[in-house]
Amino acid sequence: MSTTTFSGIAHVALVVRDMTTSVHFYEDVLAFERVGEVTEGPPSEGHPRRLMRHPGSGMTLGIHEPHRRSGDRFDPQRTGLDHLAVTVPDRATLDAWSTRLDEHGVEHSPTRDAGYAEFVSFCDPDGIAWEIWLPTQG
Repeated sequence: MSTTTFSGIAHVALVVRDMTTSVHFYEDVLAFERVGEVTEGPPSEGHPRRLMRHPGSGMTLGIHEPHRRSGDRFDPQRTGLDHLAVTVPDRATLDAWSTRLDEHGVEHSPTRDAGYAEFVSFCDPDGIAWEIWLPTQG
């Protein structure tokens, strides 16, 4: 095995405009749970953050609200992140996520078929794009 490998993702850090709004979205819509308290981070950064963990997958999000943030919405056309995608095991689970998004009033795409996966797209309150992804080919 190569020494230049990794075994998983430690966390994804998102910069948001309003931590309270984003934390509620990730709790209510995507079922993440808060981990610990809000921490300030190094004083030189002025970068408060809250960790959240998804109990089913173990995925960890760092929700960051820098004191000197730009305040603009996410734009996948700029260099950087385009979207985040999480996988589901079957079509019933993908459909259940569409229903959950509807129940929370979250605008989303219809289920799309890319030929190698089916997926539903939506955005968080800051416009950060997410996909619920069902691989259909090995």
